[in-house]
Amino acid sequence: MSTGAEQWQAILQISRQLNSQLEIDALLELVLEKMMEVVSAEAGTLWILEEDGYLAPLVARGPRSEALKGLRLLPGEGLAGQVVVEDQPRLVPDVRNDPAWARRFDDSTGFVTRSLLCIPLRARKGVIGCLQLVNKRQGESFTPDDLEVALALAGQAAIALENSRLYNWQRQLLNSLIRVLASALDARDPYTSGHSERVSRYAVLTGREMGLPPEELEALERAALLHDVGKIGIRDNVLLKEGPLEPEKWQIMKTHTEIGARILGTVEPHHLAQKMYEGALYHQEKYDGSGYPTGIKGEEIPLVARIIAVADTFDAITTDRPYRKGASFHEALKEIRRCSGTHFDPAVVEAFIRGMSKTLPEDDN
Repeated sequence: MSTGAEQWQAILQISRQLNSQLEIDALLELVLEKMMEVVSAEAGTLWILEEDGYLAPLVARGPRSEALKGLRLLPGEGLAGQVVVEDQPRLVPDVRNDPAWARRFDDSTGFVTRSLLCIPLRARKGVIGCLQLVNKRQGESFTPDDLEVALALAGQAAIALENSRLYNWQRQLLNSLIRVLASALDARDPYTSGHSERVSRYAVLTGREMGLPPEELEALERAALLHDVGKIGIRDNVLLKEGPLEPEKWQIMKTHTEIGARILGTVEPHHLAQKMYEGALYHQEKYDGSGYPTGIKGEEIPLVARIIAVADTFDAITTDRPYRKGASFHEALKEIRRCSGTHFDPAVVEAFIRGMSKTLPEDDN
């Protein structure tokens, strides 16, 4: 970037990009890449303040940047540490004349740091880290104009990073709670321990083979984890009975799909819980219309439920029960293929078998 006008134009474009990105890894990459571009830096590091007060390099770019992995700075250590503690930016034309410069990275890697900009990332609740930009290209030193531009962009970046962290923490909390609930449900029956996790894994493997985008894979994973949530409403003398169920008890067991749908139908916002609702209600439907609870068929059955149906059946076939030993993966795959077009969507079956074939040893295929 050669002129101030070009730099400020770039900041406007970058700000729009930052405000549209919530994925933390992509955002970190974007922040550092654009900051280096705007001030023509040879290298850069984005340091984040961890809960214990240490600074850790989350992203680094430039010569020898790989050597930063695992490095942590003590509170107040080096220019980066001081900038975070003091909440003041630093422009250092020549680091060799600055007593705060921590030489251990240069000493350990052979990289030569000449000049740098170090900018605190100041969010709503304080400083969350800093951006360190190293060695202006063509051997020049960073200027006060570079500092002003970097400060403007750092403010936008800090807010975007804080929003991204909150979003990812909330998503992580939700996913953890769903897994805990699924594990608690599985724990009611020792013979189905881990069932929901396995069904979820098989379902995501199938969805990936079908080319589903990441957001749909995440929704599928959650739906698969909670597909049997309705079994919480099934009495133990039915759910835990050893051996095939009598007709009356089988009718009670079949109600778990509608119980699950009623439970998940209360989750808000409804549009974000829709896939979980569909998975719980429809995972026992069959492609030919002979399933339950509604008897819908073909592509009337939501895709999430068609995928879970295959994953659920495969795990049921391969899991030991008190009255029978689980089949081998090879035998189970043959049974899944046999039921293609009747019980299961043929496209889902083919994707499932492709995906499983990639994960199994050759003698199990």
